[in-house]
Amino acid sequence: MGIDSIRTNNKTIRLAIWVKKHNHSLREIGLLFFALALFTGVIWISGKDVEPIAFVLGSISTLLFVSPTLARYVIPDRKPVRHMSYEEILDLITSSNPEQDWKWIETRRAEEAFLKEDPRLRIRARFDEEGIHVKDFSESWATTFSNSTATSYWFDLSYEGALIERFILVSVDDGQAKLPLADMTTLEVDPLTYKVAQIFDEHNTLEKYMGRAGLSVKNS
Repeated sequence: MGIDSIRTNNKTIRLAIWVKKHNHSLREIGLLFFALALFTGVIWISGKDVEPIAFVLGSISTLLFVSPTLARYVIPDRKPVRHMSYEEILDLITSSNPEQDWKWIETRRAEEAFLKEDPRLRIRARFDEEGIHVKDFSESWATTFSNSTATSYWFDLSYEGALIERFILVSVDDGQAKLPLADMTTLEVDPLTYKVAQIFDEHNTLEKYMGRAGLSVKNS
């Protein structure tokens, strides 16, 4: 799956999230358009040539009524995070929106992101020795920049303090970007780790540096 494809999917997901969030308002507006269509239909029956207007108003009301159902096809109603299995939590992260669904914070010793829906779901990285995966990361794709020093860090996913999974991001070019760990042979990264990198893309440089490093997102 390429980056452009993921971006398109994310736009669809964001639209579905917006529709589900405004479900009640959309139905109320749909009811208003239905009433207008009904009123226009009565005028049409009385002999006035308003059939196109009645058709348009009826179509709009139908679209507003069915939009929440269509949104559920994109994002099915799901259980709360606290009731999710391991696989469901990972799927939730992969399909989440980095900007809308997560809050990123940083201190001198760590950086952390939490899910806005349930802040108990967190991803955290430490800048001390315990948080370092490889201090002098030497794979060629990570050292191809003007500053060739790279360091990989553990990014720990937890819920209520319980460790669920660990990811590896590589800080490159004097911290200008944090790239997801890639397969040494194919230079592909898995979609979940790519999503984590998006969540921690504070400089908005991820895609540019992935392109320069020759990294691509693996087909899921």
